[in-house]
Amino acid sequence: MSKSPYLASRRPRSEHIHIARRTLCGFGLALAACELPTDPPAPGTLPALTGWVDLHAHPMSYLGFGGKAIAGGVDVGSPLPVDAACNHHVTARSMEQALGNDKAVHGGSGLFDNPCGDILRNQIVNGMEAMLGVPPKPGGAHGASDFALWPAWNDVLHQKMWIDWVRRAWQNGQRVMVALAVNNKTLADAFSGPGDGPDDDAASADLQTDEMKQLVSRHADFMEVAYGPDDLYRIIASGKLAVVLGMEIDHIGNLAAASTGDEPAVQAEIDRLFNNGIRYIFPVHVLDNPFGGTAIYQTLFDLSNNRESGHFWDVGCSEPSDGIRFVYTPEGFDAGLAVIKVKLGIDPFREPPTPPSCGGSGHVNTRGLSPLGAFAIKEMMRHGMFVDIDHMSQATVNGALELAEAASHYPLMSGHNALRDAAGSLHSENDRTLQQLQRIAALHGMFGLGMAGSSAPSWEADYSRAVTAMPDPGAIALGSDLNGMVKGAMPPHDSSPMIYDTSFTRSSLGTRVWDYHVDGVAHYGMLADFLQDVRRGPYHTVYDFVNHSADYFYRTWQRCEARKVSIPR
Repeated sequence: MSKSPYLASRRPRSEHIHIARRTLCGFGLALAACELPTDPPAPGTLPALTGWVDLHAHPMSYLGFGGKAIAGGVDVGSPLPVDAACNHHVTARSMEQALGNDKAVHGGSGLFDNPCGDILRNQIVNGMEAMLGVPPKPGGAHGASDFALWPAWNDVLHQKMWIDWVRRAWQNGQRVMVALAVNNKTLADAFSGPGDGPDDDAASADLQTDEMKQLVSRHADFMEVAYGPDDLYRIIASGKLAVVLGMEIDHIGNLAAASTGDEPAVQAEIDRLFNNGIRYIFPVHVLDNPFGGTAIYQTLFDLSNNRESGHFWDVGCSEPSDGIRFVYTPEGFDAGLAVIKVKLGIDPFREPPTPPSCGGSGHVNTRGLSPLGAFAIKEMMRHGMFVDIDHMSQATVNGALELAEAASHYPLMSGHNALRDAAGSLHSENDRTLQQLQRIAALHGMFGLGMAGSSAPSWEADYSRAVTAMPDPGAIALGSDLNGMVKGAMPPHDSSPMIYDTSFTRSSLGTRVWDYHVDGVAHYGMLADFLQDVRRGPYHTVYDFVNHSADYFYRTWQRCEARKVSIPR
């Protein structure tokens, strides 16, 4: 992929920023950027890096959730919970074995449909796909080598990060990937059974982290794990993809019932995670935990909250000024869900309390950042870790921002999110406001603009509005969340010219060829196609801003390292 003229030039970084700002202002965008002066580079500053960042990806999520939620391995050599021939816990010896028929993972419709299938798991898969608007796959999805039904932009439970697809993203400009282990114990117990992978958060995250390291080592020709900013700079400057290890789980260290008296246990677990290579971390995921309240945006997570955290959410009304319009509506009794509850050991007739009526406002979780949560975040800061505030309740986000501002302006991240007032968002407390982005920008943090189910034009438009709050080129990156049970970007709906030529060809694997104009972002490698679409759009300068994100990530990590020594105990 050819570089934009000003990215390919040898101008100083400060001049790049000035030109990028001036160009956006020429489009009538990013007015705040037009008003802010640019500081000159510090003496001895290394040359600026180029390339784009994905702040949120899940290469090993197929090993999460008990190993039975996402079908398909990630490369030859990767462990498979089960293959299409019902061989359990094997190493993939071919693409066809790793990405074969999904019935052994997702369960067939009966004993004769698949001898190692699971009818209940198959019903859970079908129910989740229906809830998320995923087209059904009659008879299962047979996968390689023709990939007739998956990967697809609107599929969420099949592998999207096969190594060839990751390589394609790197070949087309990606220079940083935040690779996150992910799990939810309720989903793990729903999907899996005896003899399957670990279901608890700690063991699942450890497995995914260890296997991510092994994946990188098998493909050292183009990728390497970065454990600090100097590592990151060296890796990118050598032309490789820098992988930053992280985790996004509900209960760090399985500390579901920790109290303020458990500070030594929290400190020991964060020490352990750091020593295991974790550098990017979510204090809160989709459940309340001892650190703080989670954001309310998916009603069914309350079922898991009650099971894993011991209580239903404390639902309250948002402030009108917060722009939150998401309304929490309990699902009520459902016969199909009742069967799953029985499997999970949940009373099928127990329902959450009726939430309050809020008039024109939406619902929020009233739980905020706890004293133990403040302690945990400061411990993460003392290690120089990236701390991500996504999934936190509005109250928890406020507490985290105030803590970071008081702690020598330590950077915070929001790595995979939508703008709260955007047309395609849920308008929930999990979405970011421009005011929150301004505070993150003042800390030298970053924002990963999510793309799930969006189009390139709508993503560009949201990006250009986010720039008004975060004007420095690179401060806003991509937050794909691919392999995280979300859709990719949809195919374009315009009649623009084809983006493929001899220098940028269509993605292919096996006998399948993908065309972005028909297939959208079907897999990870087609993030490159998405960004090419952005590049030719009306706000094409956004592409140049995104290509500064590798450098901005590096400078942010430097800031974390500089600030960590001044975090008080």
